[in-house]
Amino acid sequence: MNNPLRRLKYLPWRSLAIIAAMTFAIVTAIELLLLLTLAFLDTNVQSTIVQLVRSILVSGAIGVGIGALAVFLLERIDKRVSINASVLWSLLVCLLVALIIRDFIPIPALLVSTSEIQLVGMILGVFWQGKRYWR
Repeated sequence: MNNPLRRLKYLPWRSLAIIAAMTFAIVTAIELLLLLTLAFLDTNVQSTIVQLVRSILVSGAIGVGIGALAVFLLERIDKRVSINASVLWSLLVCLLVALIIRDFIPIPALLVSTSEIQLVGMILGVFWQGKRYWR
């Protein structure tokens, strides 16, 4: 009988973990720049921007952007990886692990959080950007 989990061993986990780490490094840098910019704004403007970022639609859009950025980096940086549906799902697992690890690091979070909305957004972003690989 064939073991379905056997194929997991042959996926490019190291490359995908590096791509996920790079994705969240870029997102964290953008987030820190946004927080530094918010420090110079008026408190009314700050509260308006923070309320906008906390909305469900924007939170989902941020997740879509993270997923699309991860696939973009995978296409551009590691050209040795043959991208298919299994690799895209593995990339999602690496992104989720990186997101959980990022939550434990004491960095102030404005854009990224571990929520269902952002997870669904990341799934949509990965498979929207990588649609030519899973069809």
